[in-house]
Amino acid sequence: MTTLGKSLAAKPACRGISFRHFPPKGKPKPDGPAEYWLAFSGLPARAGTRNPSGARTMPEGRMPSALTTVGGAPLSRVGLGTAAFGMGGTGDDLADATFRHAIDLGINWIDTDAIFGFGGAERLVGRTLAELPAGDRPFIATAVGFDWDGRSRRATPQPAMEPRRLRQQLERSLGRLGVEAVDLVKLNLDAGSDALFEDAWSTLLDLKQGGLVRAVGLIAPDSARLERAERIGACDAVYVELSLIDRRVGDSELLWRRTPTPTVIAYRALGGGGLVAPDDPAGEPALGPLRHLIQTIAGRRHATPPAVAAAWSLTWPGVAGVAVGARCPEHVAAVAPAPEIDLSVRDLSDIANLLPTLGAGRGPLHPRRFAKAA
Repeated sequence: MTTLGKSLAAKPACRGISFRHFPPKGKPKPDGPAEYWLAFSGLPARAGTRNPSGARTMPEGRMPSALTTVGGAPLSRVGLGTAAFGMGGTGDDLADATFRHAIDLGINWIDTDAIFGFGGAERLVGRTLAELPAGDRPFIATAVGFDWDGRSRRATPQPAMEPRRLRQQLERSLGRLGVEAVDLVKLNLDAGSDALFEDAWSTLLDLKQGGLVRAVGLIAPDSARLERAERIGACDAVYVELSLIDRRVGDSELLWRRTPTPTVIAYRALGGGGLVAPDDPAGEPALGPLRHLIQTIAGRRHATPPAVAAAWSLTWPGVAGVAVGARCPEHVAAVAPAPEIDLSVRDLSDIANLLPTLGAGRGPLHPRRFAKAA
């Protein structure tokens, strides 16, 4: 076992899903998942330097397909989602190991949110950030738009779009993260009064102007709201839910605006994990054939099911990156190579032909056919 394989083996164990690995023909299978992906995915063991804005950049020579930008900062096309960090399924040490392993694999942005574990995810992210050398700190994205009563153990997040409350939310997030400014703040539009939208967006732009935020974005907007936002000020990023079982965004105009900004990021690309856990007894039985097909395609591509599912989302026109949640280093290693997977016409057609038979989700079935129609 190599040093890297031993390093991963020494990390806290990941409970839950394990993935089959398919080494390229003629090459032996390396000892561990991290070693596998570093050997065959083309990802670097360490991402390189930092750009003037403070975000990590890829080393020279990285393939252009592995990069996107948000607010001018070069980012890997896969980011680490941290919802699991605050939900009780990932302890402090495991969260730290997952974060660090993502950086080892060339992932240079972390996606979090104040509501993940009522601030717990941000605290865990902040803990690791504080221990990292300045040159190794990744781009950090968080979100505002929800708030809760911290005095109650039974508190539930509530919409909070008023300017004063948005500022308070950001200040608390900065405190938990241990930073003076955050790279990207998104406004969560799953909640809140539409009447407050313009005021809320103006507040985020003011925070950017004041230096507390370097870029601003929207979560799950429709085209009309994005246009309303852009009439006030530029939007740097848009987050859209896009997976094999939720393709509704394909029916909107967001993916074919053909403008350089905002950068479009897909989230829940693994369908909440249900797409990539074929042996999960809690999984949706109706998705069994789809999980099996993803595993079959993973075999063709010498990849893992999570990487295939994420690659499918990245195949859509206009989608620049995916934020994928992980509970442990092994899960990060399984999805990190997604940008390097080139799904074939056969792969995409097999998926498109199967989805209608399962009644799985709504929206266009084939990203490339969608691109031609657009």
